[in-house]
Formats: sequence, structure tokens, C-alpha cells
Amino acid sequence: MKLYNLARMTSATAGTGTLTLGVAVSGYLTFALAGVADGDVVLYGIKDGASSEVGWGTYTASGTTLSRNVYKSTNSNALISCSGSQEVYITALGADGGDLIPGTSNPMRGFDTPINLRVNASVASNILTVALKGNNGNDPSNTNPILIPFRDPTIANGDPVWRAITAAITVDTNAVGATLGTANTVPFNLWLVAFDDAGTIKLALWQSVTGGATPTAVDGLDEGNVDTSVAFTSGATSAATFYSQNGVAVASSKAFRVLARLEYGSGLTTAGTYASAPTRIVLAHPGMKRPGDVCQSLHMTTTSGTTVTASTTLTSTNATKAIAPTSAANLVLATYSGTLLNGSASAGGTISKCFLVRGSTTLTSQKSNDIGNSIALQVGATTATATVPISDTVLDAPQTTASTTYTVKIQNSNSAASGQTTFLGNTNDVGSLHLREIQT
Repeated sequence: MKLYNLARMTSATAGTGTLTLGVAVSGYLTFALAGVADGDVVLYGIKDGASSEVGWGTYTASGTTLSRNVYKSTNSNALISCSGSQEVYITALGADGGDLIPGTSNPMRGFDTPINLRVNASVASNILTVALKGNNGNDPSNTNPILIPFRDPTIANGDPVWRAITAAITVDTNAVGATLGTANTVPFNLWLVAFDDAGTIKLALWQSVTGGATPTAVDGLDEGNVDTSVAFTSGATSAATFYSQNGVAVASSKAFRVLARLEYGSGLTTAGTYASAPTRIVLAHPGMKRPGDVCQSLHMTTTSGTTVTASTTLTSTNATKAIAPTSAANLVLATYSGTLLNGSASAGGTISKCFLVRGSTTLTSQKSNDIGNSIALQVGATTATATVPISDTVLDAPQTTASTTYTVKIQNSNSAASGQTTFLGNTNDVGSLHLREIQT
């Protein structure tokens, strides 16, 4: 729908049908002189004595006509029956929420967030359905449009392309088994996006994490690029893949916008079986963290060494740090560094190991709940001492918003008194532990 200035004309058409426009009212312009083009959908008003009507209609240059779709009127919001002496003009309308209904092709905004957007989510028969609504909770319509700016699908161009959604629109997971790469009982986020497929808006869902409880990757979501989607089926089981409504795939190289994040803070008992709605819906907004972004970054260092002698049990070092994730669906990227010293000349065969431990759980070899590979150092019988630098970086799914402590721990394999392992065993050695919460 479009707005034009100073367009006001007479009409001699009687009744409730399409109006034939006459001449410009004194002091105003004809629709054509105001810039209205053939086929434009405009917002209009009619003044006919004590009766008035506002709505939207299509202007046709041949015959100079304007169709009528009433929005509000003095006739109980139905079309008024014109007398043949009415004036017809272009005007802005007030939406139900009190905002102006603007022109939708090129509103005076930049690459902004969507306008008049509400997101509803519901479940039935273990299928998740996500629907777009206007701010008033009603389906989009010509008088309750949702406006979304997209990037130009030509990557070299830097202009926004605005689209208006004026009819009901949804996306659903279609069939039990559509996991999008999620795992049983593991918290996750679904991202709702809208694609501009050559002017047709298509919704899609997307999930960023590969690996579930033992994550191996987090993919990003960049609105500056173009992408494609495949249609939902029970085989929608891949992370970092856009899935649109069943039977409604999106052609390649299309622009998309992020509309909302749908969080399942406790996961699903059976992945792909949507027995409950999301625990939280967050509309896209300026500064919103996107998949792969760092939500918080914590760091500590220590020069205080720790030695374990004649023991095969794990011993905590002074490299320890707690973090409270802002979402149970988010991951923690943990990195530690330091040195290991085997400090006994007679400790032949001793294996020194270093682990990264979350809470009270010892984590080993990337198995369930493992967040660190052990670093092993074996010293031969004739070696006096040996020091090696150690470091490790691990992507972890703590699945909580509670304060969670990560600690570097050490052990050795020699229970004899000569067996000895030291974390930071030399002067000036520094150990560090860096924790970053990663948005998913």
C-alpha cells in the first residue's frame, strides 16, 4: 500500500462498487498528478455528506477507477452507499494498535527490525507450529500488515527491499522426527527466519549446534548473505539447515531475515517430538546475540603451582573459574594452558596427565560429558625431569543457567613415592583458564 500527497478528486459514482474518479478538487491534485501509478494499491478516504469511509484499493489509470476495500466507516464499518457527490482522497490510516499504516514498498526506514510483528508458537499432535501475527494478535491483513526489510538478493547491492505480509502465514515441523539436529533432553534454540523468495514470503526454522550433548560445531546465521531452504519432513534432522513449510522449499540465493529465537530450556524428552511449546520466545532486536556470538567472556591466570606425589587420584590446581550461562541452550568454549613437570629422577615410567573438569565430573577422551582430552607425559627411567607446555580448547554443553565451575586437574600413574607431577613446576610459569559462553 502506498501514500501520495495532495491527491483529492471528485467522483459521480453512486452505490457501493468501484469508483470512477472525476476531476481534482480545487486546491488539490488528481491521483495521476500526485504520482499514483497504474496498479498501485493506495490507502483512501471517502467524504460524502454525513457519511465517510476509509480503506484500501487498486488504482487503474485506464478509466481512472479505484476499487474499494473498507476498513472503517460511519456505516458500522461496512461500505457506504455513495450518493454520486463524494470526494475521494489518499490518506494514512491508523492501525488497531494506534500506529499509522504506512506505505509498504519504501517506508522511510533503513535496514530495521520487522514492524508490527508478533510470534506465536503452539503444539498439537507433537507438531510445533509457529505463526506470525500483528501486534494486536490478529492475522496480518491489508490493514494489519507486517513489514520486513530484506537485503537485496544481489550481493553487490546495498539497498533494503521491504516486503509486506498481509495474510496468515505459518511454518510447522510437519512430522514427528524432525529434530533439526537436536538430541533427547538437551536444551536447544530454534531460529525463526523469513525468506524473500522473489516477493513471496516463506518462513523457515533453523538450529545451530551439531553434536547435541557433545557439541562439535556451532554455525552462524548471517543476514548479510543469501541462502536456501528445504521443505520439512520427518527427515529434517540436520543442524545448520533451513527447513521451510512442507511443500514450500525456497529457491537458492534468497535473502532472509531473523525474526525470533525459540528456546527449549529443558530440551525435549524425545527429540523431534514436540510435546510442548518453547519455554521462551525472543523477538529479533538490535544488539541481539546470534549463533556463534560470545555472550560473556571470563578469564583467570595463576602462577601458583600444584604438585601431586604418589597418587593416581585427580588433584585440583589453582586454575579454576565459574560461569553462569544466560541460557541452558548455550555452550561454553573452555580453553586452558600451562605446563606439566615430572620432577623425580627415579620416576621412570610415570605418566602425568591433565584434565579439564566441569563440576565434580572427571571428563575423559570426548566421551559422554567429556570436555577435555588428557595430555600425557611419560618420562623414561634415565630422565631427570621433563617439562612440557599443555593447552586444550573444548566446546561444552553444560545445559544449565546455574553457576558452573571448570577446573584444571592433574594426576600421575605412579603410586610409588618417586612418582611426581607438577602443574606450573618452573619459576615464571603461568596457567590460564578462559571461559566463553557461546550463543546457539
